[in-house]
Order: sequence, then structure tokens, then C-alpha cells
Amino acid sequence: MYHGIQDYKQDNNRVHLVMEKGDTVFFHPLLIHGSGRNKTQGFRKAISCHFASSDCHYINVKGTSQEIIQREVEEIAEKQYGLKSGTGFQVRA
Repeated sequence: MYHGIQDYKQDNNRVHLVMEKGDTVFFHPLLIHGSGRNKTQGFRKAISCHFASSDCHYINVKGTSQEIIQREVEEIAEKQYGLKSGTGFQVRA
């Protein structure tokens, strides 16, 4: 589910983090970030946490560029959790 970055400039400043086993780092969702491949036999743990105000409302993405992402999220939800699209599961934008 990677959709790329438009107009990314390779010469943008980068910050490389040297981390020790057990370290944690948090990123702002608009910050472009990534890592090299995992060179260990273990695995990386990741947590994605989002906050949405109670003032948020559902936005119908049909016919927009977000419709493809909605379908991908629904497919993942169906495979991972057995949730069928159209059964009350909605993607909020």
C-alpha cells in the first residue's frame, strides 16, 4: 500500500538516526520517513496511531483519487479481519 511521493527532491536535507535495540522514534504523519532493510533475523515492530476529533465526519471518496486507497484498505480489512465491505465498515478521509 505504498503510493509514492510526488515531486520529491533527492537533494532535500536528511537526518539519519542511529538507534539502539529497544529505542523508539515517533514521526509526524506528514514527515517523509523510511528505513533500510532489516539486516537482523528478528523483526521490526511498528505501531500506527491516529487521532480524529469528534467533529470529523465521513467523506464519500467515490470518484476521487482516494477511491483506490479506500478499496485497498477494504481489501486488507477483509483479508486480515474478515470484514466485508458494505457491512458498515467505512474509511474516513
